[in-house]
Formats: sequence, C-alpha cells, structure tokens
Amino acid sequence: MIDSTKIRFIYMEAVNFQDFTVGGTLSFSKQLIGQFKDSVALVGILTDKNDPVGKWFIKEISGVSYNYFGLGRFRKSDKKPFIPIRLQTLFYLIYYLPRIRAINNWNVFTQSPQFLFALNMFKWNSLCFCFAGISNPVTNSRYKYLRFFGIVYERMLFKILKKKATVILAAADQKAIKEAIERTGNILGDTTIHSFPTRFDPDIFYPADKTECRKKLNLEDVELLLVTTGRLSWVKGWQLLIDTITELHNKDKNKSMMLVFAGEGEDRAKIEKYGKTLLDNKIIKLAGKLKQQDIALYLNSADVFIMGSFFEGWPTSLVEAMACGCKIVTTNVSAASEIVGENKNGYLLDERDPVLFAGMIEKALTLENVLEYSRNNRDRFSVKYLKDDLEKLWLSKV
Repeated sequence: MIDSTKIRFIYMEAVNFQDFTVGGTLSFSKQLIGQFKDSVALVGILTDKNDPVGKWFIKEISGVSYNYFGLGRFRKSDKKPFIPIRLQTLFYLIYYLPRIRAINNWNVFTQSPQFLFALNMFKWNSLCFCFAGISNPVTNSRYKYLRFFGIVYERMLFKILKKKATVILAAADQKAIKEAIERTGNILGDTTIHSFPTRFDPDIFYPADKTECRKKLNLEDVELLLVTTGRLSWVKGWQLLIDTITELHNKDKNKSMMLVFAGEGEDRAKIEKYGKTLLDNKIIKLAGKLKQQDIALYLNSADVFIMGSFFEGWPTSLVEAMACGCKIVTTNVSAASEIVGENKNGYLLDERDPVLFAGMIEKALTLENVLEYSRNNRDRFSVKYLKDDLEKLWLSKV
C-alpha cells in the first residue's frame, strides 16, 4: 500500500520527469519535484520498459523515491509522432483516472492543458493549473490539421478553468495574460490569472569566466560567438537566426564567427538543409541535446545570446541567459521585457528582419555593466523561491 499521508498534491504532466519530452514543461517539472521531493505524487509517462503501466508504484528519480502512476509507455524520439503525445496522454488519463484517484489525495497541479478535459469529469478538492505559455497551443500546433480547432479548444479550456480551477497561474507577463482573457471573450469573469515566471537553478546558471568556458568547449579561436538554446522547432524562429548570422558573415568575411544551436528537436533536418553551407564552413554548430551544466558553459562563452521565437510563455532560455550575465538580443515575445533591459543587458526587436537583428547584435557588443544589471534582476527568477511562491498562491489555501 502507498503511504499517502505525507503527499500534499498529485502532479500530472505529459513527461517522464527526467529526460522526455524535451522542453520548458520538462524543465519546470524537474524544478518543481526537486523542491517538493517525495511530498508530491507523480502522474506521467514512462520510457523505461521495466516500469508498470496503469498502476501506482515507487519510482526513483534523482535519488528520491516518488509515488508514480504511469499513463503509458513512449519511445524517446525527436520525430513527430503520428498522433500527438498530448492527445495520446489525454486518452490514457481519461481511462486511468479512477485508478489514479485511489491514492486518496485529490489536490492536483498540472501544466498540461489537455489534461483539464479529463479532470473536468471528476470532483477534486483543489486544482491548480499553470499555463506553460498563454498563447493558443492548438492554433500554433505543428500538426496543421489541429489548427482549425484552436478557437473552440481555447474557449472550452477557459470554461473548464472557470468551473474547476482553484488557482490559475501563467508563465507569462500581464500583457500576454490580458490578451488571452480578451481573446476568449472574458470567459473567466472575475477569476484571476497570476503571473508565475519561469525559474532557473542558481547552482548551475551563474556568471563564469568566458575564456575558461571557451577553452573547455574548444572555441578559443572564435571571434564572435552567438548562442541560442531550446528546442529546434519553427516556433523558435531558427530561420531568422540563420539569416542573421549570414548577414553578419557577409559584412565581414574575414572575421571568425559561429552560431551555436544548443538543443534538439523535430526541425533539425530542416536546419541542416537550410544552413548546409554555413554548417559545412563551421559558421553554424548544432550542439544537440545537452546537460544543463553544458548549456551554462555555452551561455558563459557567448558574446551575445540570441532568440528569434515567434511566441513564448516566460522563456526559460532568456532567464538562464540573463542569470549567466549574457548580452541578449531577442524578438519581443511575452515576458522578454521583464528579462531584457533596453540598453542595459540587451535589445528587443518587434520586426523579424535579419538586417536589423544583426545591427542590434553589433550594438549589444558595446554594452557595459551588463553583469551588474543581471545580478540585480536575476534573484526573483531563482528556483529557490518556487516552493514559497506556490505555497503562497495555492497550497496555503488547500
């Protein structure tokens, strides 16, 4: 029998809480369970063939034993599955919810919006939902056939939140939250969505000596090093970044420069094709999936961190770059203005123009006192405050 007396809530997510699927939701999941340890029970997916599906069992993650319910077993792959993982996990959750509720703790936290359609079928003591990003994930889906259902999906989602959610959080700034509320016709009424920023681990992401970091990565000879981190996906705007490094290279062909993509994803082949000449000439580097410590190495090696996303929630990549004291040039996505101070540690661009982007990179190189600004701004995004913030906003009311 599972001892549920010390469990404070069930955390349901479409990840394995270790290394799949790659992205911001996984990063946040690892941070949250790291703060709450075994006082949280986990409902997620499985990638280990030895773990049982459809039942509670004890699973060890990073040296901590968790009560774990496996919704289904998935293969680790960067290829796009025929049926979206979000949709698959929704069907599994609908089927297994009666068994999940046997743990006798009906306080639930999730960032997976599709799970709300299953959770809506039962009564819960308390439900806290956190938007990983408050843009419409269906309208912006990589599955084109799903995009037609975006408006209907979002309105249904907000109706469920109005009915079921005790607390609603969002990894987005107040401007983006307001836009989402207006977009859905103010279905929530007087219900508040609390801004809940993305966090970074200060034991991993902190300023370090650039020369030493470059030496470890064998990048000492690169005169201009640009770094971007995150999933290799169209939504991250990789084409803009490649066009920007092309613009910079064409302006000064004698200068050694490199753009590093630190991450993996479904668009890797497209990037390899689009940037083939730059890859062959080592002007672009696809570093692949990296440990957080290695991501920090690249960030501390960078002359400028760049991001070209079309939309974001509260960008983990930007928070981590700021925590390392990077100069930053980024498209003006949600929460970017909370992280990037104009003329202080970087620049925000509203236009997706590689010529303008290249100009801002050159301008960012001249910025001074960036490290001081970053140190003054970084603490409020530390993972060390995640538990206290969730206690204040939700758990104190349970």
